[in-house]
Amino acid sequence: MAIRLIAFIGVIWLLPVSGFSESSPASFSLDVPPGQWKTIRLQNLPKDLVVGIAVTSNGMVSVGFLSPSDHSRFPRLNSPLFWGQTESKLGFSVVIPQQSDYYFVVDNRSGTASRHVTFSTQAKVTEAAAQALFNERVRKVELQLKALEEKLNQTFMFDPVLIQVKRCQSPLSFERGEKLTLCLQYAQQLMRAFQDTTQASDALVYSLFQEMARAFDSQWNLGSADFSIDLDELTTVLMLTFRLDASVRAYSQTIINQPGLSASLVETFKDPLHPLTTERAERVLAWATNPHLLRSWQSHLVPHMQTRVLHQLKAHPQPWSDLHIIEEELAARDRALPHEPPIREQKDKIKA
Repeated sequence: MAIRLIAFIGVIWLLPVSGFSESSPASFSLDVPPGQWKTIRLQNLPKDLVVGIAVTSNGMVSVGFLSPSDHSRFPRLNSPLFWGQTESKLGFSVVIPQQSDYYFVVDNRSGTASRHVTFSTQAKVTEAAAQALFNERVRKVELQLKALEEKLNQTFMFDPVLIQVKRCQSPLSFERGEKLTLCLQYAQQLMRAFQDTTQASDALVYSLFQEMARAFDSQWNLGSADFSIDLDELTTVLMLTFRLDASVRAYSQTIINQPGLSASLVETFKDPLHPLTTERAERVLAWATNPHLLRSWQSHLVPHMQTRVLHQLKAHPQPWSDLHIIEEELAARDRALPHEPPIREQKDKIKA
């Protein structure tokens, strides 16, 4: 049986929820042959976003900014957010009416020569738009975290861990109480520190798995001799179980290569678990590259695996699974099941 967990967390990069935020300009170019038209899709723009567009062209061409419905009907337009022509330069702005994808269109169907069109965009976010975007992204991240818990629950038996996302009042990575709270400041600071979406995502994924490992260690009474070291090892085991080998190796290697990243984050959040220190990262990398690690943990993990998963592992063993431990656990569970006494049918009385 293949136990899989698709990489599920993108780094949260949320706009401010107060004041007025302006993005840096972004530029794109298109070459549109005569008799043709091309579009560029701008994904998931939030309601009330103000998008300013500056267009330059080397000849006459039509340009437009379309909603999904108008784009699907093109060239039969109903109510384009903008439609116009330019020979050289044109500027316009639109206010996004509702959150959706939108399309910048360059129409050269009536042209006799190819056109090279460059446009630059700059978005301004009002407080209402920023709050709507903030709420939507928090909702999506919470759904992703719920998916993580569900994936873990399909494999292991544990008491539910309520997970939420919010902007914490103090610089923390997580708030731990009745609920496990991922603090937005931590995710944002990861992005600033690593300046690479994939690296920041690897760091956040490790932190989330470590919080789940912390809950498992408590619920399963694993009796860790050295809490920090054993928790890092269990975190690594869980990530390898769900085939996140590349993620855990990349994160630990990044910390080893750039020790200043960890030092600055540790100073900001003062959390003994997050992020990894260089010393811990070296141990994690050694575990993550140890082909015998998962098998050495089977006696700890198998008693907490779902029965369905154990049957699948018995039928389709993995290189790391221990068939003897699995069979013993299944036999013990079978003995523990209540067995109903056999049903005795009442015999008809023999009549005299």
